[in-house]
Amino acid sequence: MRAMPQLRRRVALALAVVLFVLTGPTDAARAALITTEQAIAGAAAASERGRVAAFLARDDVRAQMVALGVDPAEAAQRVAGLSDAEVQRIAGHLDQLPAGQGAVGAVIGAALLIFLVLLITDLLGLTNVFPFVRR
Repeated sequence: MRAMPQLRRRVALALAVVLFVLTGPTDAARAALITTEQAIAGAAAASERGRVAAFLARDDVRAQMVALGVDPAEAAQRVAGLSDAEVQRIAGHLDQLPAGQGAVGAVIGAALLIFLVLLITDLLGLTNVFPFVRR
């Protein structure tokens, strides 16, 4: 019977040590002021990371990556792992890239637009450019 109180004391002592270690001193939370530039830089980096991810999500970019043998999912993972400076550099290059399909698409589009305008004016009887249009 005498062993039971000694066992209780040992268990109580062990529990007290464990509770002290778990609830004892921990690192204090530190708060600091950040500058406006730091706050803007963080928001700009997130915005530029979204722009690069949206560029990689486009269908034509995905098709070109597949044609070059690059897995689009792996490319997206690598972009997610880039540092803020690298993302800013890539986003800066996106602004300098040409938009659209190039000169051939622009020439074909302009020729089609001119054809449609002349066809409509022929149908309205304002011009007589195409002989196959009956008034």
